[in-house]
Amino acid sequence: MTWRTVRVTVVVWIKLIRQAVLRDLQFRSQAWLHLLASVAELAIGLLPVLILTSYTGSDPAISRASVLTVGVFAITTGLMDCFVTPGLRRFDSASRKGELDLAIIRPVPTFFYAVLRWIQPTELGRCLTGTMILVVAGRAFDLDLRPTAVLAMIVWAFAGAVAYCTFWADLTLLAFWVRSIEPVNELAAAWRGSGQYPRQFFPRTVQVILVSFAPAALSGSYPTEQLLDPTAALLLAPIVVIVSCSLTALVWRHGLVRYNSASS
Repeated sequence: MTWRTVRVTVVVWIKLIRQAVLRDLQFRSQAWLHLLASVAELAIGLLPVLILTSYTGSDPAISRASVLTVGVFAITTGLMDCFVTPGLRRFDSASRKGELDLAIIRPVPTFFYAVLRWIQPTELGRCLTGTMILVVAGRAFDLDLRPTAVLAMIVWAFAGAVAYCTFWADLTLLAFWVRSIEPVNELAAAWRGSGQYPRQFFPRTVQVILVSFAPAALSGSYPTEQLLDPTAALLLAPIVVIVSCSLTALVWRHGLVRYNSASS
């Protein structure tokens, strides 16, 4: 990738964000509806956690981790649903209706333009709500959080968001090999929801899957664990990002070679 391509990509990215914001401002009622819906979805996700930790005789440590996990999960999924998942949900249709053909001829990386251009700024409201949950929970549980712990949480939340987005993208790119992958998007969204519960809620085998092959826990419970008890695992976060992005790049290249056009 040349410097000119990078510069053009950044300029296009800024314009896409500006266009998305203007679109939401133009349709203010729809924007508020999306914002309220995202907050309501978070509240609905919080209820099962509160029920499980309040009526199952769990110890205070699990209750604390459960609420914090919902907050972290809200932040990471808010970022995902703002910048990445809208494009992933549209990719199947784009590859079948010819929109991908238009992305290929753009002077920017094809994957960037095909997937990351459907920005929904209202989803960032979930990030604000998640941050409020973390602040309130920190005061309610009287947590003495060290700067290193907060840094570990932020780094792993970012790495987890990237890891799950690439995992979802790998599933979405199956559109190059099969006729339709619409059910796959629903499966990826449903599996991601497991990240809002502490890993202790799941059997050991499922816990391993949640932090490796299908890393839903990296977007919620694992960053929370690092917030409460930071470890040297912080050094693994860049490796997780590099490996997950490299795998998606490999799948993308093989799929793009197979892709002819929507008219073929």
